[in-house]
Amino acid sequence: MREILLKSNKTVLLFFCLTFLFYGNTLKNKYSLDDDYVTVTNFKNGNENYVPNHKLVKKGFKGIPRIWKERYAHDTESSFDYRPLVTTIFAIEYGIFGQSPFISHLLNILFYFLICCVLFFTIQTLFEKHIFKDTISFLTAFIFLIHPAHTEVVNNIKCRDELMALLFSLLAVLNSLRYYDRASVKYLFAAFVFLILGLFCKRTAILTIAVIPLCFIFYRTVNLKKTIWLIGTIMVALIVIAVTKKTLVAESSVRYFYHFENPVFTEHFGFLSRIFVAIKSLGFYVKFLLFPFPFKFYYGANTIDLYTLDLNSIIGILFLVAGTWYIIKSQNKHFFFGFLFFSGCIFPFTNLLTPMPGIVGERLCFYASVGFCVMLASLLLDLFPNFRFTKLQQFSSKPLSYVLPLAIVCLVYVFNRNKNWYDKLTLFEHDAPYIENSSKANSLLANEYFEMLRSSEKKYPPQTLINKALKHYQLAILNDSSIYTAYNNAGVLYYSYLGDLNNAKRYFELAIQHKEKYAQANENLGNVYKSRQNYDTAISYYLKAIRFNSKQYNSGFEIINSLNAQKKYHQAILVSDIFLDTDLDDYSFLILKANALMLDNQHEKALAVYELAYQLRPSNELKTYMNSRRKK
Repeated sequence: MREILLKSNKTVLLFFCLTFLFYGNTLKNKYSLDDDYVTVTNFKNGNENYVPNHKLVKKGFKGIPRIWKERYAHDTESSFDYRPLVTTIFAIEYGIFGQSPFISHLLNILFYFLICCVLFFTIQTLFEKHIFKDTISFLTAFIFLIHPAHTEVVNNIKCRDELMALLFSLLAVLNSLRYYDRASVKYLFAAFVFLILGLFCKRTAILTIAVIPLCFIFYRTVNLKKTIWLIGTIMVALIVIAVTKKTLVAESSVRYFYHFENPVFTEHFGFLSRIFVAIKSLGFYVKFLLFPFPFKFYYGANTIDLYTLDLNSIIGILFLVAGTWYIIKSQNKHFFFGFLFFSGCIFPFTNLLTPMPGIVGERLCFYASVGFCVMLASLLLDLFPNFRFTKLQQFSSKPLSYVLPLAIVCLVYVFNRNKNWYDKLTLFEHDAPYIENSSKANSLLANEYFEMLRSSEKKYPPQTLINKALKHYQLAILNDSSIYTAYNNAGVLYYSYLGDLNNAKRYFELAIQHKEKYAQANENLGNVYKSRQNYDTAISYYLKAIRFNSKQYNSGFEIINSLNAQKKYHQAILVSDIFLDTDLDDYSFLILKANALMLDNQHEKALAVYELAYQLRPSNELKTYMNSRRKK
């Protein structure tokens, strides 16, 4: 590696400059889509209590031991994959730099630069015995670096898992090749370590297990002893990953899939239909890698036609047929290698065996695009068989003189896309014209308008935000009536901001109709009945909310408030005690219990409970209130 690095230092410097030229303007960006899953993204708003959103990353270095015992991300109903190494990097970053989008984006750029360099070294090593190894390795890495299809992975801080998984995967391949060529145990051990590190970043790294033998089949003479050692190393790495997860992680992975994400989850697709969908998905990726327009932050149902013959279907078929024909006609071994690399690595994301949330996604072709870049590089070598890249001055000769204008076009395209990723709202609003048929994308945009209503910084007047949010919730529902969250959130807008109880009730009921065990919608419907002073019905919905989600504490608060409103103070006290038995340090339930005791004229007991609450969370307001009650 050291000798390659010294020999190629000018190429490395070029890649460094190009990486920052293409992605330097991302350093001005803030947090965006899904970044809150992996790092601390919420900023302090005015004088409100500041609670960092990622409970483990916010602890910095102290959170690392716990990170290795939990799933990498959670939401209200799901716990996602196990990616401890990526979350550890975020915790270290937060521990050193605090909350800094600049540092997060800088690290993503540096990881991308490292990938381009390691890709260059890996292809050089792969083609070590070929005279054009410098040429094809440079072309492959150069095309990879400038390709606009990678903008999501570099811009999206959350996608650092993709960056790190590919980086370690390429290092595993590189060291496997070095071991095969030099029979040194240190390279075998390095391949073992990098494969494990990649798998601790994202399961996408499992593709490396297929890429390594593919490299040997095409470019190395089979050595039985070395092959057995490599296979054994891979198997041990997989065992280490499995044992680590089983030993450290108690919680299971939970993920619910819905029609608006991908109809293949909920509709019956026979085997032939799944093949048809797979060809369409393949066609999408081929088209996107050849002509990456338009960008969309999310796809999902109705954005990809899964039922009829369309352009994606035709491109998918043409790719398979034309690629096979070219391989047979030209006998281009290197194109064949890139073809198999790309096809094999994109196959898991074509919905044939496992449906993909969103159906397709720009980030999902990141690993496979390496094979696509090898294909393009080998095509250029076929067109210009006498070209040999030796110096950077070769940009003045063919084919680089043709590639350079394309690189300038890509630079402008990438630069503008980077601006779209400034924050969630900028991204969502830019892509809105292209995602009108996406239920999930419309719901996400509406959510952003909704969140802005609660923020002190508003891009639009409150009524405009309400109208925009309702418009996109309604578009989400129109595109897919099963999107239960859109009903619920629209209902909250009618309830909290427009005071329209009738429409609020209707939307909450529709949310429950599409997902009966939707705790939040049941709680919200309870709020509607409580506003109408129908306390018994309200309490019944609050109880349902708690039954569906034991941590739905607001429902517990409202049950107690409803009982107090009916002067059922004794019952309110009992309910408070029930919740305090499950969470003894809960300040809010202590206050509610004290209020009920005070209303029930049990002043001394009430003051004792207020005192407990004050010890948990001292405040001048509570202290003043207690003193005033003691005087009476």
